[in-house]
Amino acid sequence: MDLEKESLLPSKKPSTDHSLSFKQLISIIIIILPSLPPGMSVGFSAIALPQLPLNLDQSSWFASLSVVGSVLGNLLTGYVIDRYGRKKALFVNIIPAFTGFIFLTVAGSLEVTYLYIGQLCAGISQGAVIYAAYVYIAESLAPDNVRFRSSLASLNALSVTSGITMTYVLGYFVIYKTVALIAASIALISSILVLVFIPESPAWLDQQGRFEEAQQARYRLGCTHIATSDVSIGENLKSRDSLSSYLLKVARKDVHKPLLIAITYCFLREFSGTQIYAAHMVDIITVKSLPIDSYLTTLICGLLMMLGMISYTTFLPKLGVRKIAMLSSLVASLATLVLGICINLSDSVTGYSHIVDYIHIVSVWANVYFSAMGIATIPHALVGEIFPTDAKGFASIAIFGDSMFFFITLMIYPRAVMLSSYGVFYVYAMIGFLAVPFIYYCVPETVGRTLEQVCSDYTS
Repeated sequence: MDLEKESLLPSKKPSTDHSLSFKQLISIIIIILPSLPPGMSVGFSAIALPQLPLNLDQSSWFASLSVVGSVLGNLLTGYVIDRYGRKKALFVNIIPAFTGFIFLTVAGSLEVTYLYIGQLCAGISQGAVIYAAYVYIAESLAPDNVRFRSSLASLNALSVTSGITMTYVLGYFVIYKTVALIAASIALISSILVLVFIPESPAWLDQQGRFEEAQQARYRLGCTHIATSDVSIGENLKSRDSLSSYLLKVARKDVHKPLLIAITYCFLREFSGTQIYAAHMVDIITVKSLPIDSYLTTLICGLLMMLGMISYTTFLPKLGVRKIAMLSSLVASLATLVLGICINLSDSVTGYSHIVDYIHIVSVWANVYFSAMGIATIPHALVGEIFPTDAKGFASIAIFGDSMFFFITLMIYPRAVMLSSYGVFYVYAMIGFLAVPFIYYCVPETVGRTLEQVCSDYTS
């Protein structure tokens, strides 16, 4: 059916609303820990580039190769996560993070090839681990807590944000090589924890007809919810070894409709400049008339990212996805517009340049906080919820598109700034404003509804 406009308020009657058990809490911590190194790779270029003697082209590639890697990670993960399971996809894709940060640790400042390889490998895990964790939490650990499912899934985004913040904090005190070594250590430890303590997703095991293993996995996770699917297990068993049969699932309404919504949302997310702030924070925050340490100001931005994520997790059960998403997009875009105006005025206003620079910094802080509160977080969390259990891998196409959009913006940004240092932010603001009506009319409310109820919106 055509996607109907839903109430902005989440459902008041979730089917289940149990408290999170200690066993589930430990499992969630282990699941989100592998997302720390990919998060660190997002902010790594921001602290490393000022320390590296790279020219414009080399800097653009160094900042962008992690995104190229994430594209490869998306391509590898989509089929693997449905064919071989969520745990295997999560574990295998931690390895590139470890490898990449080891390359970044041993690379000299002039060994550009090692730097490129390191960024590329770290990016592969960025594109794969994060999505696998979203899916695992949404379908395996959150169904017992329907009203708080989106908040639980957002904890993975909080882990990514914490990784970015860790990079900023560590980059303020130590050189980039030490930061890379710490990230590699976290990747190694998290891979061991996942391998030893996390079972395969019970929902995925059910889809494979492995009911006894699914029940054992639920016991290990402390879960009671038994997932259902509108695709029969018999059909899934017959087609699971056929790649062509798997790809034909995209013809289903409950696959291609959420796929279109997710890709569009990711486009608006990236071309509103959300990720550009994280990758070029030191450059964006630099002002002319104020004696402010740009690294310290960037560190504050990292803390504001975390505060925004905590605010999102806290208010999501009360307000719902759509209200928070619209508020985030509106205020973040307004802050971007103000930033563009400040950059425009900084060259022409002389007597009040320090006031303009103060507004410049505050607008960056506002954008960082409100972006983390919604538009930078919701798209990835959403794809873990709106796809049916037997087609979660198709959501990686949306994540693939998100990575491609991010890569394009990263490659364009340095040259766009040279053409018009303020015009690029005007464009970001305009695209960000477009996200508000899109969210209102197209994005479904997921808070307070089971995954089966959310997916049923696309089947009639």
